Amino acid sequence: MAKRRKYAPEVKAAVLAALLAGQRVSDVAEKYKMPRATVSAWKCLQNNGTSLATLTAEKKETIGELLFGYLKENLRALRVQSQVFQDKDWLKSQGAAELGTLHGIQTDKAVRLLEALDGGDEIHQDLHPPHTHPSPG
Repeated sequence: MAKRRKYAPEVKAAVLAALLAGQRVSDVAEKYKMPRATVSAWKCLQNNGTSLATLTAEKKETIGELLFGYLKENLRALRVQSQVFQDKDWLKSQGAAELGTLHGIQTDKAVRLLEALDGGDEIHQDLHPPHTHPSPG
Protein backbone atom coordinates (compact mmCIF):
# COMPACT_ATOMS: atom_id res chain seq x y z
CA MET A 1 0.00 0.00 0.00
CA ALA A 2 1.31 3.46 -0.89
CA LYS A 3 2.38 5.64 1.99
CA ARG A 4 0.41 8.89 2.37
CA ARG A 5 2.55 11.93 1.85
CA LYS A 6 2.36 14.61 4.52
CA TYR A 7 2.38 18.22 3.38
CA ALA A 8 3.67 21.16 5.41
CA PRO A 9 0.97 23.44 6.82
CA GLU A 10 2.38 26.26 4.68
CA VAL A 11 1.79 24.21 1.52
CA LYS A 12 -1.75 23.30 2.51
CA ALA A 13 -2.51 26.93 3.37
CA ALA A 14 -1.18 28.09 0.00
CA VAL A 15 -3.19 25.42 -1.83
CA LEU A 16 -6.39 26.32 0.04
CA ALA A 17 -5.79 30.02 -0.61
CA ALA A 18 -5.27 29.37 -4.32
CA LEU A 19 -8.51 27.40 -4.44
CA LEU A 20 -10.34 30.17 -2.55
CA ALA A 21 -8.97 32.66 -5.07
CA GLY A 22 -10.64 30.63 -7.81
CA GLN A 23 -7.71 28.77 -9.33
CA ARG A 24 -8.51 25.45 -10.97
CA VAL A 25 -7.63 22.19 -9.21
CA SER A 26 -5.40 21.06 -12.08
CA ASP A 27 -3.49 24.36 -12.10
CA VAL A 28 -2.95 24.27 -8.33
CA ALA A 29 -1.85 20.62 -8.44
CA GLU A 30 0.65 21.40 -11.18
CA LYS A 31 1.98 24.50 -9.41
CA TYR A 32 2.55 22.66 -6.12
CA LYS A 33 3.64 19.39 -7.80
CA MET A 34 1.06 17.28 -6.03
CA PRO A 35 -1.59 14.80 -7.18
CA ARG A 36 -4.82 16.30 -8.53
CA ALA A 37 -6.71 13.89 -6.31
CA THR A 38 -5.13 15.42 -3.19
CA VAL A 39 -5.97 18.97 -4.24
CA SER A 40 -9.47 17.89 -5.26
CA ALA A 41 -10.02 16.18 -1.90
CA TRP A 42 -8.88 19.30 -0.04
CA LYS A 43 -11.22 21.39 -2.19
CA CYS A 44 -14.16 19.08 -1.42
CA LEU A 45 -13.40 19.24 2.28
CA GLN A 46 -13.05 23.02 2.06
CA ASN A 47 -16.37 23.34 0.24
CA ASN A 48 -18.05 21.20 2.91
CA GLY A 49 -16.55 23.35 5.66
CA THR A 50 -14.62 20.46 7.18
CA SER A 51 -11.12 21.01 5.82
CA LEU A 52 -9.76 22.69 8.92
CA ALA A 53 -12.12 20.96 11.34
CA THR A 54 -10.26 17.66 11.01
CA LEU A 55 -6.89 19.13 11.93
CA THR A 56 -5.44 19.55 15.39
CA ALA A 57 -5.99 22.92 17.02
CA GLU A 58 -2.35 23.87 16.50
CA LYS A 59 -2.43 23.04 12.80
CA LYS A 60 -5.73 24.89 12.41
CA GLU A 61 -4.19 28.00 13.91
CA THR A 62 -1.03 27.73 11.81
CA ILE A 63 -2.90 27.15 8.56
CA GLY A 64 -5.40 29.88 9.42
CA GLU A 65 -2.60 32.38 10.06
CA LEU A 66 -0.79 31.40 6.88
CA LEU A 67 -3.98 31.53 4.85
CA PHE A 68 -4.86 34.94 6.26
CA GLY A 69 -1.34 36.20 5.58
CA TYR A 70 -1.42 34.89 2.03
CA LEU A 71 -4.77 36.52 1.33
CA LYS A 72 -3.62 39.77 2.93
CA GLU A 73 -0.50 39.91 0.70
CA ASN A 74 -2.59 38.97 -2.32
CA LEU A 75 -5.02 41.81 -1.62
CA ARG A 76 -2.11 44.25 -1.25
CA ALA A 77 -0.76 43.15 -4.63
CA LEU A 78 -4.21 43.55 -6.18
CA ARG A 79 -4.41 47.07 -4.76
CA VAL A 80 -1.05 47.99 -6.33
CA GLN A 81 -2.12 46.44 -9.63
CA SER A 82 -5.36 48.41 -9.53
CA GLN A 83 -3.37 51.62 -9.11
CA VAL A 84 -1.29 50.77 -12.19
CA PHE A 85 -4.47 49.97 -14.11
CA GLN A 86 -5.70 53.52 -13.38
CA ASP A 87 -2.72 55.10 -15.17
CA LYS A 88 -4.28 56.61 -18.31
CA ASP A 89 -1.02 56.54 -20.28
CA TRP A 90 -0.51 52.88 -19.47
CA LEU A 91 -4.12 52.10 -20.38
CA LYS A 92 -3.75 53.87 -23.73
CA SER A 93 -0.71 51.73 -24.53
CA GLN A 94 -2.71 48.50 -24.13
CA GLY A 95 -4.71 46.78 -26.84
CA ALA A 96 -8.44 46.19 -26.64
CA ALA A 97 -7.99 42.44 -26.16
CA GLU A 98 -5.56 42.95 -23.27
CA LEU A 99 -7.85 45.47 -21.61
CA GLY A 100 -10.83 43.15 -22.04
CA THR A 101 -8.89 40.31 -20.44
CA LEU A 102 -7.70 42.58 -17.63
CA HIS A 103 -11.25 43.76 -16.94
CA GLY A 104 -12.61 40.21 -16.95
CA ILE A 105 -9.94 38.92 -14.61
CA GLN A 106 -10.25 41.85 -12.20
CA THR A 107 -14.02 41.53 -12.08
CA ASP A 108 -13.88 37.76 -11.63
CA LYS A 109 -11.35 38.01 -8.80
CA ALA A 110 -13.34 40.74 -7.05
CA VAL A 111 -16.53 38.67 -7.18
CA ARG A 112 -14.73 35.53 -5.99
CA LEU A 113 -13.18 37.40 -3.06
CA LEU A 114 -16.58 38.80 -2.09
CA GLU A 115 -18.15 35.34 -2.31
CA ALA A 116 -15.35 33.87 -0.19
CA LEU A 117 -15.99 36.39 2.58
CA ASP A 118 -19.41 35.05 3.42
CA GLY A 119 -20.11 32.00 1.37
CA GLY A 120 -21.56 34.24 -1.32
CA ASP A 121 -25.24 33.98 -0.40
CA GLU A 122 -25.70 37.40 1.20
CA ILE A 123 -23.40 39.09 -1.30
CA HIS A 124 -25.25 37.52 -4.19
CA GLN A 125 -28.50 38.85 -2.77
CA ASP A 126 -26.99 42.33 -2.36
CA LEU A 127 -25.68 42.39 -5.91
CA HIS A 128 -28.84 40.89 -7.36
CA PRO A 129 -31.85 41.98 -5.28
CA PRO A 130 -35.13 40.27 -6.04
CA HIS A 131 -37.24 42.06 -8.62
CA THR A 132 -40.17 43.85 -7.09
CA HIS A 133 -43.05 45.41 -8.90
CA PRO A 134 -44.71 48.53 -7.55
CA SER A 135 -48.10 47.82 -6.13
CA PRO A 136 -50.98 49.54 -7.88
CA GLY A 137 -52.67 52.19 -6.00
